[in-house]
Amino acid sequence: MTIVVTDACSLINFAASDDMAVLKVGLEYRTPRCTQAVHAELLKHRHNFPKLKPLIDEEWLGEPIELNHAGDRDSIGRLRTALGGTRADQLLHLGEAESIHAIQTRTELSGGVLLTDDRDARRLAGQKNILVWDTTRLLAEIHIMGDLEWEEAQNILVRMDQAQRGVRIPANYQDFTNG
Repeated sequence: MTIVVTDACSLINFAASDDMAVLKVGLEYRTPRCTQAVHAELLKHRHNFPKLKPLIDEEWLGEPIELNHAGDRDSIGRLRTALGGTRADQLLHLGEAESIHAIQTRTELSGGVLLTDDRDARRLAGQKNILVWDTTRLLAEIHIMGDLEWEEAQNILVRMDQAQRGVRIPANYQDFTNG
């Protein structure tokens, strides 16, 4: 299963809580990818979140997806506008729009999971029948694969919350595994 990361936010959550090792384990069983805009966003944030360094340097997300086919730019522009992107800020929602477009148009990404904590991107991707996970759902998948205990997942979410990352904290185990 391919996971396409749509915004740096989900990854920064793990850097902010000092849980990059958990993220690495969670990505090892999948084929993680990101677009050029998301990669650029990660590079921009690595100074504020130095724990992102191994993710970038070791290329955990592979080569950034290039979106240079005919029609890519127009489609991405429409998606970005639907997400609230503006002419004044050409980068606003670019990563989300590129990621949704990539899953829709690249055969190798068909059936991929969109990883994002952006509410509008989740909604739009859902309307396009794209499976979406947030940070909490990724942690649940890592738990289901047997690589993370429920209690540790709870602790990670608390650390992310304490780092002001705005993650979804499930009320109980059932909410966590069915989220």
